[in-house]
Amino acid sequence: MSQEPTAADPIRVLDHPAGVDIATQIIAGARRKLWIRSLDLESWLFDQPGLLDALRNFATSGRDVQVQVLLHDAAAPQNTHAKLLDLAQRMPSVFQFREVDEPAYREDRAALIANDTGGYYFRAQGERPEGSACLDARARVRQLQQRFSEIWERSRPVSEYRALGI
Repeated sequence: MSQEPTAADPIRVLDHPAGVDIATQIIAGARRKLWIRSLDLESWLFDQPGLLDALRNFATSGRDVQVQVLLHDAAAPQNTHAKLLDLAQRMPSVFQFREVDEPAYREDRAALIANDTGGYYFRAQGERPEGSACLDARARVRQLQQRFSEIWERSRPVSEYRALGI
């Protein structure tokens, strides 16, 4: 007899559509905080209308929310006109960007989206969609968030994203 999967069961993500779907669910499930680590705001994920709608809904929820985005290459999203940057520039009090600039951290090419309710999508190879995810794994999110915070504190703020230098 097999059981139905629960939100606490790990999910293997194998392709782009599954990655977009789980990332959208994680964003929609956030209460006040999202952590995003990306190489360059990969367009296959961050330019998707459903995911952008979830981010917009989160950012405008009026719950004193925050999105921290840690990038490996801050120039690439500008060069490709990443759609997330348009949203972030309209809500600079919600979105904060930093760029990894220490060589030891740049070697780690992992990417993730995690929320404050226990949801995460982790990709060991940040340029690829394959990874693991879960909608209710608070202990794992704590581990991922601690590593994220360590790198965040040693990364440079990306002030060039601010509209009109504000």
